[in-house]
Amino acid sequence: MINQESAPVVGVLVTHNSQAFLSELLDSIDAQTQQLDQLVVIDDNSTDSTRNILSERGITAIRSTSTATDLSTRVASNFLQGVSNAPPGSIVILADHDDVWLPNRVQHQSKLMQASPNAAMLASDGNISTGQTLRSTFPVPEKWGALTKRQQFTYALKHSIATGGASAIRPGKLPTTIPSGWLHDRWWSLAAISENAMLLDTEPVINYRITSGQQIGLNTQAQGRNTKTWLTHHGRNTGRSIKRSMDLALLFTGRLNK
Repeated sequence: MINQESAPVVGVLVTHNSQAFLSELLDSIDAQTQQLDQLVVIDDNSTDSTRNILSERGITAIRSTSTATDLSTRVASNFLQGVSNAPPGSIVILADHDDVWLPNRVQHQSKLMQASPNAAMLASDGNISTGQTLRSTFPVPEKWGALTKRQQFTYALKHSIATGGASAIRPGKLPTTIPSGWLHDRWWSLAAISENAMLLDTEPVINYRITSGQQIGLNTQAQGRNTKTWLTHHGRNTGRSIKRSMDLALLFTGRLNK
């Protein structure tokens, strides 16, 4: 295991037909006040010039190995594949292909993670093109730290508290698998909370872009008032809702009762 004081900081980016936004993202990564030690890119069968853009910058994209047809499962699988290519002990900064990193993102998030060696996930804020922020859209109670682990878990189930594109993780402290139907950031945030290993941050680290063709991203309709509402919104059908409930029950009983 690499000493946390010298742990590499690795970016993991998943691309799919990303030519419209990719150059701007890569420019923002190059302009960081602290450079990444490595950038891992998983490309999910892009048919546009995405791979050419990466190649021109000397970045070799790894082809996605996911065979999932469900979009959430496929995206989560791609990020898992990217994380698996990071050196053991790394701090991994997650990247969405259509965001722009603020100049101090790597420095800021790596500093916070180094200062909190037990943290499994760091959820920072981001500026939204509508003039809002991620945190104002998905607010977190001011006295978050005073909530019990169960209260935090219940709140995070009803309200998204972590956006993948603005998060950093320690893969070794998170589950190595993600149940089908779940997005990586949702599952990892719940897993981190269940281990008292979630770190919340109010500093914006990205400019979050909302586009008309966005298939997965900011969606306030997901912020259900109760667990049943949340499961119904995300379940889409009875079978899937039941499966999600079982996934959560296993996570809840296996971790929250420790």
